[in-house]
Amino acid sequence: MLFAPAYYQKFKCIADKCTHSCCVGWEIDVDADTQQVYAALTGEMGERIRASLERGEDGVHFALRPNGHCPHLDGNGLCEIIKQLGEGHLCEICREHPRFYNQVGERLECGVGASCEAAAALILAEDYTVILPLDEAECQQNCNTCAEFDAIAAREALYGLLSDTALSYEERLALVERDFALPIQLGGEAWRALFEGLEYLDEAHRTLFASTPADVRRERCVQPACERFLAYLIYRHASPAESAFEFRLLVGFALVLERLLAALTAQGIPPVAAAVTVSEELEYSTDNTEAICAALLAP
Repeated sequence: MLFAPAYYQKFKCIADKCTHSCCVGWEIDVDADTQQVYAALTGEMGERIRASLERGEDGVHFALRPNGHCPHLDGNGLCEIIKQLGEGHLCEICREHPRFYNQVGERLECGVGASCEAAAALILAEDYTVILPLDEAECQQNCNTCAEFDAIAAREALYGLLSDTALSYEERLALVERDFALPIQLGGEAWRALFEGLEYLDEAHRTLFASTPADVRRERCVQPACERFLAYLIYRHASPAESAFEFRLLVGFALVLERLLAALTAQGIPPVAAAVTVSEELEYSTDNTEAICAALLAP
């Protein structure tokens, strides 16, 4: 059975209304099954799609236009493949984005990623504590009690603390770090060096991230957004952990990104825009995720 946050089913692509389109600037891989579908298409659309494909080191993808746009994006920001052929003719990444899936113990969980503007708006506005089976008619709790480490129980305990409004947000963060994470020993110079050394889609973000303070003035940040962004990161990255150590490491990773988001919102950057930027630059990059985790493990 598939589980997801309660807000998951509210997600809907906002298409041409999106100011940060996933059809711009991203290499769009075309999976093997969809390549076969495109190979069998007849007519002008089939010819256009096949002409837009190119093979790189990592497989086949759409050749982006010089402006970085997908070749099938029309002047209004809408997908010509959907308009003319229907969503069933999209490649897997276009059908699924921004959804992600994690095996958590003995159950499969899914969610939507914050690199998507519409998803980020949901994540920062909705309750993160309720995780439900997607098909309530088959509601059978399938927990991971047979696993060596019970990540679901650890996450529920963490969420209980994070959502405890009897404590200030600063107090909750301190307890989350103490009880659920590896210590974050990233002072000013180490903080700056970490973000200067990462890979970026937009070089301007290197300077932006590296110039943020390691010690955030919490009274200036947008606290509810930071809390929900942290909960999302824990759901996405720490939930698949197979040991207590791995869980603590990945919660530490989530806390680093939460601190960065807090610093950006304290500078007046709107929370959704800040979350999208942090997400696409850091958590969507395996190399950057690994680099941040390595910094947490450094003596």
